[in-house]
Amino acid sequence: MPPPSPYETLFVARQPVLDSALNTWGYFHYYRRCVEHTYSEFTDPLLATLSVIQCLPACIETCSRPHKALIHLPPQALVTGIPRALGPECVVPVLDSFPADDPKYVEALRGLRAEGYSFALDLPRLADLANPLLGVADTVILDLRAPEGGKAALAKAAKALLASGHTLLAKRVETHEAADLARSLGMTLFAGHFFREPVTLSQRKVSSAESTRLSLLDLLCRSEPPMDKVVLAIEADASVSYRVLSMLNSPHFGLLKKVSSVRQAVLLAGWVQLSAWLRVMALGDLSPTTKARELLHLSAQRAKFLELLGLAANWGEKAESLFLLGLFSLLPTMLETAMPQVLEAISLDDQLRAALLGEPGPYSGWLDLAQAIEDTRWEDMGRLALDLGLPTGSVSSAYNASFQWADTLLLAIPDRNGA
Repeated sequence: MPPPSPYETLFVARQPVLDSALNTWGYFHYYRRCVEHTYSEFTDPLLATLSVIQCLPACIETCSRPHKALIHLPPQALVTGIPRALGPECVVPVLDSFPADDPKYVEALRGLRAEGYSFALDLPRLADLANPLLGVADTVILDLRAPEGGKAALAKAAKALLASGHTLLAKRVETHEAADLARSLGMTLFAGHFFREPVTLSQRKVSSAESTRLSLLDLLCRSEPPMDKVVLAIEADASVSYRVLSMLNSPHFGLLKKVSSVRQAVLLAGWVQLSAWLRVMALGDLSPTTKARELLHLSAQRAKFLELLGLAANWGEKAESLFLLGLFSLLPTMLETAMPQVLEAISLDDQLRAALLGEPGPYSGWLDLAQAIEDTRWEDMGRLALDLGLPTGSVSSAYNASFQWADTLLLAIPDRNGA
């Protein structure tokens, strides 16, 4: 009997850390054991750390400069030099506040620091400003959700830490108001789902450029799109045409011959693969802001994740609808326009439209599952997986596979913001 897949016993969730310009700076990695839809903490922290580090090389985007992988590492992992498995360019060990007085622990941290490693200290108690580990930490993580002592204590701690030369990372930033508060206190790194929330849900009209992209998306959503119209829509936009040809002539597609026309591209690349890339590319063009890259990645990852889950649940052709559900789920944030207005430009079946509007139906629960993972709400994730009738292990394997797919896809799409 073959050994079980590591994805059936280990679940690694990834949460972006954004800088002040809302570009991706790195990713937190959270991990749990996965047994029969139950997601629990490892009893052996060192074993958990080793398991996560083994999985990190599969995360292409995470282990590519300049993005950092922030991982909570227990003292034993640091004393034994485990971070050296990845190198200082990739990993930023996250330290717990205790034990701060173990000489071997502090000596190991200083040795790693001399080799170029930087550390982030998770500081749950704002009054713990005399912690010896602050002497080796470059970044201090502060929790914005109900901070001990309120905003006044948070402001006092932030001021003292900035004065001592630390970079401040705000975690659990769930609203734009919380992000504004963090910025006002001098914090420059942010983790939390605030970036996927729209700043406003205005009633503005969709611009002509956005309408062009939505028209292309509308064509791509059809089960059997008219190829002539697709080719004309691509050829009508020089930017889209250039990127299609550049993409297909790149090593990521691995075609044996150079592509010289849009029509040839559609024929040679295969519609399933090309349409997936075109959908993501058109979606990215809808939001030219600096936060678009992470939103685009999250949309693509959600799309592939839900599609893979649909296949695992034997949904057949409806798995394609789940792909669209994930892909379009962040359109209000990208366009800062309410979902009903956005959907006016896209032809979707009533059940899929209802799901995007948050209404009950056969697609209910799928987006909730994706969001539970993004927010590391493990109990909700297990419950939703059971409610949807998903096979054991399918959630973790689909999640990891979807991240690899989205990472690879976005590596082939130029970053319009230069991040």
